Amino acid sequence: MAVEDEILYTNEEKLNYILKRLNLSTKEVAQKLEISTALVSQIQNSFNGKLRKIHLYAISKVYSVPMDIFEDESINSKETIDYMLKQASFNIFTQDYKLLEKLVGVWYLYSYPSNPNLSDIWTTQTHIYNDFTVLDMHNNRGKVYIGKRQSFIIKESNNSKNLTVTVFDNDRVTYGNFPFSRVAKSNSFNKEILSFGFFSREKLPKDRAKEILGEVKKVQLQMDYNMIDRIIGSIKMEG
Repeated sequence: MAVEDEILYTNEEKLNYILKRLNLSTKEVAQKLEISTALVSQIQNSFNGKLRKIHLYAISKVYSVPMDIFEDESINSKETIDYMLKQASFNIFTQDYKLLEKLVGVWYLYSYPSNPNLSDIWTTQTHIYNDFTVLDMHNNRGKVYIGKRQSFIIKESNNSKNLTVTVFDNDRVTYGNFPFSRVAKSNSFNKEILSFGFFSREKLPKDRAKEILGEVKKVQLQMDYNMIDRIIGSIKMEG
């Protein structure tokens, strides 16, 4: 008999059901949370009254369980919880606040412009906030998405509404300077461009930034738009 609509009334009941669905033993949870197996057993029992939000936050982070399941009383059926657990398992991004803490604050992003007549180098002051949002000096807004090994910032241009994606390695953020790769549309010609640059906590003299970047041809690639014509030419129309 199906039990999809069975209601779970307390967070202890929800927790027990989630641990069962994830095939987690009391011992495994205790080791992961670095607490005793006795305490894990106690927080699972609603009669003990030992379950605290800190336990739920820890389990939520370690096992990628949506915290909404515990905080929203309307989420109380096994069917809904199963659905949310399944969705969460597909999420490749994390709420890594340790890494975010290293990112929060003002950075200067250095790269070469797509049109050298506009400037010899781009210096974009960018502020990363503790809610994962991003705002740069041109009022372009975006968000940080943190993965296990790499992360990216996606911003929408305030004027053109085009997207810019900046990718970097997590293990390099510890240092005051670290490289990035960026895919965007150039401001002057609205064409796709791949460029490499670097973040810096300090505002550098242009000569020093250019010295770090190296030659333009080695850190910038613009799309060959003849490829667009070849793609269009390869499309077979049927009818």
